[in-house]
Amino acid sequence: MMRLRPERPWREHERLYRDLFADPAVASALWPGALGGVRSARQSEEILAADIAHWQKRSFGPWIFFEATSGMFIGRGGLRRCTLDGRESVELLYALRPDAWGLGYASEIATLSVAHARRLGLREVVGFTATTNRRSRRVLEKAGIRLTGTFQHAGVPHLIGSIAIADGGRRRLA
Repeated sequence: MMRLRPERPWREHERLYRDLFADPAVASALWPGALGGVRSARQSEEILAADIAHWQKRSFGPWIFFEATSGMFIGRGGLRRCTLDGRESVELLYALRPDAWGLGYASEIATLSVAHARRLGLREVVGFTATTNRRSRRVLEKAGIRLTGTFQHAGVPHLIGSIAIADGGRRRLA
C-alpha cells in the first residue's frame, strides 16, 4: 500500500511550492554552489508554472505528494524533461520538506516515478545529485539509477546515472 498520494500541480498549490523552496535546508540540497539559496515567492511560482506547463505539453511531469492518511503535504517529485550535456533527457526529481527526510518518502517517490516512466514507455530516466548528498545518492540507487559518472553543476561536483526502461512494445516518448 502506498503511503503517498500524488497529485498533479495546480495554481492552488502556490503556497506549498513557496514554503518548500523557501526552506534553507531544501534549497541547500537542491541548489548547492552558485545556484544556492532559498527561492523567492516569484521564483517558486515560476517553478510551479513550469511544472503545470510541462504537464500540459507532455502529459506527464512533477507531482506534488501528500501523506495518504493524514493529507499532510510531503513534497514534489516525478519526471521532467531536461537537457543534460546537450542531450534531451527525462530527469527523476524529488524535494521533500525536511521533517519528512529519512522516512523513506523520497525512495517511494522515486520508485513510483520510475514505474510511471515504464507505463509511459520512456527509454531512460536520469538522476543526479551532489557528490556530498549521501541520502539523495541512496534514493537514486534504490530507484534503480546506476550512477556511472560525475560532472560539474553550478561549480559543484555531481554524480550522474540512469536507468534503462524497457518499453514492452509501447510507444517511446524519450
